[in-house]
Amino acid sequence: MNFPCFRSSPFLFAGLLGTTFSLFPPAIIIPEAFAAQTDASDATLERVVLVSRHGIRSPTKPLDKLEKKTRHTWTPWPVPPGEMTAHGQFDLGLMGQFLKSYYHIASRDSSARCLLEQPAFIWADSASSRTQHSGDILAAALSDGCQTQARSMPAKTHDPLFNALAAQKTALDTNDVEKVLDPEPTPDTQLPPPVQSGIATLQALFAPNACTTGTSPCFSKHAPLSWKKGTPHAENGMALGSTVSEALLLEYAQGLPSSITTANADAVQTLNSVLPVHNYQSARMRRTPAIAIPRGGKLAQAILTLLNEQPLPLPDGSVLPAQARVVMFAGHDTTLDMLTTLFGLDWTFTDQPDPTAPDTTLAFETWKHPDGRKEIRFAVFHQSLAQLRDGLKLDNVAGQGAPMPLTSTLCNQPDNETCWLENLSQNVPQH
Repeated sequence: MNFPCFRSSPFLFAGLLGTTFSLFPPAIIIPEAFAAQTDASDATLERVVLVSRHGIRSPTKPLDKLEKKTRHTWTPWPVPPGEMTAHGQFDLGLMGQFLKSYYHIASRDSSARCLLEQPAFIWADSASSRTQHSGDILAAALSDGCQTQARSMPAKTHDPLFNALAAQKTALDTNDVEKVLDPEPTPDTQLPPPVQSGIATLQALFAPNACTTGTSPCFSKHAPLSWKKGTPHAENGMALGSTVSEALLLEYAQGLPSSITTANADAVQTLNSVLPVHNYQSARMRRTPAIAIPRGGKLAQAILTLLNEQPLPLPDGSVLPAQARVVMFAGHDTTLDMLTTLFGLDWTFTDQPDPTAPDTTLAFETWKHPDGRKEIRFAVFHQSLAQLRDGLKLDNVAGQGAPMPLTSTLCNQPDNETCWLENLSQNVPQH
């Protein structure tokens, strides 16, 4: 069943499941780039695949360990390590509600909507409670409360769609990984200027003299790789700087009192300064092809299968319902990072220094043309620092919720203007 054609609204998702669902009056402001792209198009939107990061969580390690490494007292959190907060749940619900309204997933008969086949299907990573809980929140938001739980593998098991390495479905080539990651770049010679500046800011905030006195923390100190359960790890130096900068962002987004107090320090300015350290280290440890391709290859192939509107076997032995026109994978920032590599995507935000901040959602869309060819379009949804911290509703205007259109370097068309499914499928790397 095809959806109605909306030439001027490339993201408008209406008429889901034929006569079962109806169109709400459109109130979507489309970015000019997309409007220009679709003026002469008769393509219809067939399916959307969404991949999201969970809501705001506390640091994954106990604060006493972070305090030992940083020699600094951190603000206590209201939840155990790695758990999503009530504030994070609320913010994620806002993102889910916005996605629902944006793609117009709505029942024509509200009194009977929960008796109907649901057009959205949510699959959550089972490795942590925060992703499973995020999946439940998104399921409720996308279904107007008709679905209360996402589907997943049993709790605390490793799902190969989200991490094929942890599920022991593949393995890394240690030589290939170490060629790229070891030795680590040094701040004064090889790192991009924003990363050098971020390291200097962290050092000034936490321990101005540590590097010269040989004490810790020294965020520019070389941190050799170690291997744990077949994956590379680093704990000190720039790796610690990455952990600290993300902890500061999560603390701010949660609305906690800042753990750092300096005269005339502006919290947002500080985050904008230090987050490049986290982003750079994340790119090294998560987006490096030798890591991202083995780890995320199964999810990438699953997404391609869905974009081609083919049945998808799930890790629990079931098959994803064919009638699900919106499919959501509830994962981690690591999930988003590996997909950027596999699909040739990248993005930055002006109002959010972390490109994979809590609730960030990547969208893959299948648009079918009259000749049967399938075009794939990409976009990313996010919340600004202010929206996360203050629990502000997303609006469909640029900078307040409207998705950012993306292009893939894997598409061979001129200027990546049209990304045909067959070309994308051939170029997504496999392991």
